[in-house]
Amino acid sequence: MLFSTPSSLSITFLSTLIISSIAQATWAPKTKWESIKYSTVTGFFAQDLPETNEDSFDYISSNFGLLDNFKLKSRHLEGVLIEERDVTTSTTKKPRWREFIQAIKKLNKMTPDNVQYKVLFLARHGQGFHNVAESYYTTHLWDCYWSLLDGNGTNRWDDAKVTPSGILEAEKANLAWKQQLKYGAPLPQSFYSSPLSRAAETLEITWRDITLNKRNYVKPIIKEKLRETLGIHTCDRRPPKCEIARAFPKFTFEKGFAEGLDPFWDPIHREPNDAKNLRLKTALDEIFSNDDATFLTISGHSGTISSILEVIGHRKFRLQTGGMIPTVVRVEFLKTPAPTTTLSPSGVAPRCTVDPTPAA
Repeated sequence: MLFSTPSSLSITFLSTLIISSIAQATWAPKTKWESIKYSTVTGFFAQDLPETNEDSFDYISSNFGLLDNFKLKSRHLEGVLIEERDVTTSTTKKPRWREFIQAIKKLNKMTPDNVQYKVLFLARHGQGFHNVAESYYTTHLWDCYWSLLDGNGTNRWDDAKVTPSGILEAEKANLAWKQQLKYGAPLPQSFYSSPLSRAAETLEITWRDITLNKRNYVKPIIKEKLRETLGIHTCDRRPPKCEIARAFPKFTFEKGFAEGLDPFWDPIHREPNDAKNLRLKTALDEIFSNDDATFLTISGHSGTISSILEVIGHRKFRLQTGGMIPTVVRVEFLKTPAPTTTLSPSGVAPRCTVDPTPAA
């Protein structure tokens, strides 16, 4: 555990804040549905497979992980068998994006009205100055001391920006997308970003000369609930809306995005994992209830992506900075309300076991 449990006083500060935020959300489905259930459709990407090593896997050299031989093994969709698609006998080494797109179209064509299939491209931001600081100071000293500060006098990491290495990672993502689009990969129809600078910067660099330079480009949407774990770490404190708008003029904001100072960041309490999962579940609910796009990309954080993967039932898959993971998601709208959720207590920063400041 990175964070110890606080005293009973104000123990659920962030949990209460998150619940209040979610209760006020106006994501209400367009129709009569009361809740949404998610599941991962496995078999299209290498990242779905338990034998794929998350530490050594390279999404760029592997065509984003699209498998040469992808099947929906004996799956039934409302009683209708989906044919297997086996391309292992193909003599070409180009990724089978055209067949993949047709498979997704077929899934959506064969579903009942309350089911949709979506493809999410989940991108982690390029390396930020906070990542460098944590590596330098060690995770323990980062969590107990340095993450509470805005910087160290040399570098700042409040609302951490991407480093030169992070810019290079985003530029590699840009080149990778250009290559895969040439191979026939689906161009995302919608773009979403965390409000934190490093995520928006990464999206901007990745798409600046692919979509953002077009006359009628699709504006990326800055969405509050897609941000990193809330609280304590200044790198996860966002600037006011007006500053974000000035920094990213090609982006737009979701309806109701709060003005002024960050309303969700607290210097004492840290968001527990189950509250983060609920927050990201609600973010997906809002997106899929109001966006008809089939192919979407989200620019976020390690915490954002790990929670989304958990919510949709995907295996754990840790991304390096600048990494990306695609996944096929079954979205089922239900007439029954979601079950009541009880959240864990908020956390606080641990006590340092050694002096966190280097000797003069």
